[in-house]
Amino acid sequence: MKIKKIKIKGTDVYLAWEDRNEANAVIESSMTSKEPGRPELYQALAALAPDVIKMCELPEDYLDRITVRSVSFSYGGPDGTMGATISAGMHLEESYQDLNLNTPHKASAMYNPDTPDDEMQLLSSDCIERLEALQEECEAYIKGDRAQGSLFSVA
Repeated sequence: MKIKKIKIKGTDVYLAWEDRNEANAVIESSMTSKEPGRPELYQALAALAPDVIKMCELPEDYLDRITVRSVSFSYGGPDGTMGATISAGMHLEESYQDLNLNTPHKASAMYNPDTPDDEMQLLSSDCIERLEALQEECEAYIKGDRAQGSLFSVA
């Protein structure tokens, strides 16, 4: 399973992903649910706030003003290298509306393995770990592991 997007807006959890069937054909799926996720899902999303600060080159003392709302994932190159864009809101002191922030799209590795690493195009190793933890929480949510416990028995 490859997570393509997670977005949390109010009580709604939106997830998009792709998987492969028995014939190895790509199956794209999505869901929107008002059913709350496990606390770990929200914690994994919130844990990306320092990455928003770093990638958007904002002062570190803005951290408490950042709310991560969504992550869009992509997969490219011969190895299906993960890339991501993180979307967040930043509370403004003189407005009722948050400032919308989108990080630059960055990849976990260079899409072409023969290309030398370019740090300006790559996610930090810490950010990659946080994104992978978020993906694991997304997969658990899709499989029914939510706030009230597992909905389905998965073999």
